[in-house]
Amino acid sequence: MVQMSPLPPLSTLPSSTYPPSAYPSPSHFESSSLIYPALLIPARRTNEIQTTLKELVFKEAKRKRVYALEEGLDYAVEEVTNGYDPKKERKLVLSRLGPADTFSGEDEVEAAQHDKVFQNPIIKTIIASSAQEDSSGSTSPNGKPEIRPSYMRLSASPYSLLSVDQVLRRIMPCRNDDSGEASNENGNPLIEEIPSSFEVAGHVAHVNLREESLPFKYLIGKAILEKNKPKIRVVVNKIGNIENEFRTFPMEILAGEGLDLGLVEKMCAAQEVSDPNKIQIKVGADHQSLMQVELKEHGCRFKLDFAKVYWNSRLSGEHDYLVKQIVTSAHEELKVTKERHCIVADVMGGVGPFAIPLTSANASHYHKTPILCHANDLNPVSYHYLEANAKSNRCFSDRLVKHNLDGRAFIHKMNNEGVDASHFIMNLPAAAPEFLDAFRGWNFGSSKKIPTIHVHCFGEKARGPEETSRVHTQVLQRCERALGCPESLSGPEGRERNKAQVRIVRDVGPRKNMFCVSFLLPEEVQKVEKLVLDVNNKREREGGVEESLPFSKKGKES
Repeated sequence: MVQMSPLPPLSTLPSSTYPPSAYPSPSHFESSSLIYPALLIPARRTNEIQTTLKELVFKEAKRKRVYALEEGLDYAVEEVTNGYDPKKERKLVLSRLGPADTFSGEDEVEAAQHDKVFQNPIIKTIIASSAQEDSSGSTSPNGKPEIRPSYMRLSASPYSLLSVDQVLRRIMPCRNDDSGEASNENGNPLIEEIPSSFEVAGHVAHVNLREESLPFKYLIGKAILEKNKPKIRVVVNKIGNIENEFRTFPMEILAGEGLDLGLVEKMCAAQEVSDPNKIQIKVGADHQSLMQVELKEHGCRFKLDFAKVYWNSRLSGEHDYLVKQIVTSAHEELKVTKERHCIVADVMGGVGPFAIPLTSANASHYHKTPILCHANDLNPVSYHYLEANAKSNRCFSDRLVKHNLDGRAFIHKMNNEGVDASHFIMNLPAAAPEFLDAFRGWNFGSSKKIPTIHVHCFGEKARGPEETSRVHTQVLQRCERALGCPESLSGPEGRERNKAQVRIVRDVGPRKNMFCVSFLLPEEVQKVEKLVLDVNNKREREGGVEESLPFSKKGKES
């Protein structure tokens, strides 16, 4: 099956990147009818099957997904012969996982009938199970499936009703089947995954494009921008890893405000540029005001500079979950202790996604469950916005204490000053477990309060239920190594005693998950040699470049 693309071959372009001007006009999307995968189903089971396949059925505004097999409907005669009764049949249109209009004639029908959607385990099971004889009055002959793969021709939707995913499937040469083809008829490589998902922070849409999608980056940006106006004003792409201590990353502008269209068109027309990574409008000082965003999350308003602080809108659910969990725990604790408030220490607090909702006077628990939060972040820009967000959300100084320290120094400060925190939040997924070494030599004090630690981290994704235990053990062992307390979390006895739990926060990639590990700080940690912090120490990197070493271990060279 060979795809036909609305775009010229990459090989005919001066550079390796499609310019913004290559984006097809709306008429391209509306000029023809489209063929979609479908299922022939018994009319009596329509509601049941629609419910079962609710995530896979065709979804477009003001469009039907179920059709009767009336005269003139586009279907093959052989689909409803040999004992099937067309009057008792319906066609249920499915979402297309392959390209939407890049085939013609018989190839188009074949592509729809072999679309990836039919490889979905739910659909395969429904089709296979329908072959069983139905004693209650099946519409199919005995032994033949009453649910069969089919196709459906629909008139094209107006461009205004198409989603980002639908637009990109009609532009990009995406892989439709398992034929092994590596390119379309233009010689353009087939895309494995349509990059239609994006993160939103205020008026900024943020994507993280794979290498295979970079030649189409300005078309992707324009599709996202046009389909999300006026809320989205600019689309940016991550062009590097989070490598600095402030968890920020470099970005380029793909569409919207801040994009110099003339310059981009000129760079795309340059013969000597063959790498899409060299055609970039990087987010810089000139875009400072554009990166100032405002957003609302769980009743709180946040201001931040998206280019200079860490913010991930995909963690919105985790912010809400952990805040509610801590408030519930604090409520039960205060009923027993009768203390004035429950203390929480947010070690890598950023602009306040945990600290602000925990301490805002607007929160429903403010009077019933008083919480005092010590919120810290090393990034001075994050600290600035933490202060601003505290003021705008009525987080008063007797409930929210702000710090601008290294994470390890902050943990030591809490212990040295006798701050009896009931919870420590450590939201630095790339490295938070390693910061647990700051708890070594912990002084539990006269209160003997044992805090609960909540550590966010990345880890391996289990391929099946049988691997879950192994993956969770790996994550727990990473934490206990930093604490210097073997078996305190991963061992059966230690895991039960310290109430160690591993929870999946979100799916990060094909082999990667983000986890939250929660546990009581093991009492054995007080016997481990305390970490000595020395901000003036230096160590030598490979290549002879020096870097600050934020800590050293007593009795060892740093």
